[in-house]
Amino acid sequence: MEKKYFSIREVADQLKVPQSTLSFWEKEITLLEPNKSAGGTRRYIQKDIDLLNQIKFLIEEQHLTLAGVNERLSKYRKEDEKRMKIIQNLKSVRSELMAIRKELNK
Repeated sequence: MEKKYFSIREVADQLKVPQSTLSFWEKEITLLEPNKSAGGTRRYIQKDIDLLNQIKFLIEEQHLTLAGVNERLSKYRKEDEKRMKIIQNLKSVRSELMAIRKELNK
């Protein structure tokens, strides 16, 4: 059975960002609204994690500010999602090719 909810710590570890960054993004990014338990604990679902990956991509790879991320997500979310997946696939292929090159040069 696949896990449905993830804690902020699990998501932060997966994205390799501090938990405080996720909390900050939640306050600044209008589309990011993870569920909260009765005690106020954040419970992220896969859709939230996908959005967080996209936010991280826009900040780190596209060098957008949080205001820019909000604007971009409101207008071009689907297009950016596709672009992000293509870039991630290309980076993966590049890593594999670099590993092959390293082996050939031995």
